[in-house]
Amino acid sequence: MSSTTSAAHGAHRRSGSRPAQALLWSGVVTTALSGIALLVILSLYFMETDPHPAFYVAALWGFPLGFALLIAFLLLSVNRRRRGTGIG
Repeated sequence: MSSTTSAAHGAHRRSGSRPAQALLWSGVVTTALSGIALLVILSLYFMETDPHPAFYVAALWGFPLGFALLIAFLLLSVNRRRRGTGIG
């Protein structure tokens, strides 16, 4: 199989899964925003000021939610790959 054939096959596989891509991007964005909130909390802590409670909410709830979305994407992707190859 040439590299152009596998690249085209990969592009076709990605284009048919818009819900999976939305799940992936929402997980990545949620996790990234939680990381930024955590950095803000830590920087304000070292400046000896109190951060807004929204930063705590974003950090405490965003990380688990973002990781759960990423795990859900992983499971959907594994399931789709198994159905596509006929293994499961």
